[in-house]
Amino acid sequence: MAHHHGHAHHGHAHGAHGHGFSAGCALWISLALTLLLGVIQVGGAVAFDSLALVSDAIHNLSDAVAVGLAVGAAWLAGLPPRGARTFGYRRAEVLAALVNAAFLVVLSGVLAWEAIGRLLDPRPVNGGGVAVIGLVAIVLNLIPVLLLLRAGARRNMNAQATLLHFASDVLSSFAALVAGLVIAVTGWERADPIASLLVVALIVAASARVLRDATRVLLEQAPPGVDPDALGRAIAGVPGVCDVHDLHVWQISDGFPALSAHVVVDPGVDPHATLHAVQGVLQAHCAIDHTTIQIDVDHARGLRIQPRLSQPQEAP
Repeated sequence: MAHHHGHAHHGHAHGAHGHGFSAGCALWISLALTLLLGVIQVGGAVAFDSLALVSDAIHNLSDAVAVGLAVGAAWLAGLPPRGARTFGYRRAEVLAALVNAAFLVVLSGVLAWEAIGRLLDPRPVNGGGVAVIGLVAIVLNLIPVLLLLRAGARRNMNAQATLLHFASDVLSSFAALVAGLVIAVTGWERADPIASLLVVALIVAASARVLRDATRVLLEQAPPGVDPDALGRAIAGVPGVCDVHDLHVWQISDGFPALSAHVVVDPGVDPHATLHAVQGVLQAHCAIDHTTIQIDVDHARGLRIQPRLSQPQEAP
């Protein structure tokens, strides 16, 4: 029996780490700009009585929470496993994302209710002021986008998710800008709650994806794009393997897949060579490094092989 725990190096690039102008630096700057913008939008929403600015402010402040979670999760994930926490705090980011997304969905429902009320009974809105705040928001949201792109956000999972947040912020701020201009030019005040509903739709869509991904991790489902049945068949196709069972594929955290399996081989097969062959299959199919594979020899099959009897000699 050969046991192997494939604790190879895992390429978990976190936004809080890097050299020079890293994704971590971009995340910290983005966090500061997002908090500043949220304060400006809240003040503008109160001063100009704009529900679109309230929605956009909540959207931006939620992104501030998301950036804070990305930075905090990178720090927590860097803590070494200790005591009962054999995987450290890798799932802290998943729990935080789940709570944050659920809160945003509830809050979006409240905003949508208020927007529908304003559609039925419009209230006066300072369109010019809303347009100015919307323009400022577009500029302040574009800065993190450019910084994250410069820092190579496409190669960093946390930074890439944050980049998508800020890109949606640019769109929601543009909706507030258009609503303000429409009100200032035409006086059509229903443009404000309509823009708010558009922003709410963006928030719900983003939150739904987060809820789906977090639930997938917490329920220990297979990572996206990994078919456990196909993976089991591929392992069973390795020469010398006669059975594969107790196959489990799950995610410890986002971007950290793991696998365990019980592989039974024929008598006389080299378990170490089979182990390396199985690892090669896993790398080729889904690039899973963290594996626990138990190799057993099917001794019962060896017992079922009848020994060859010697031929009887002919009498002289």
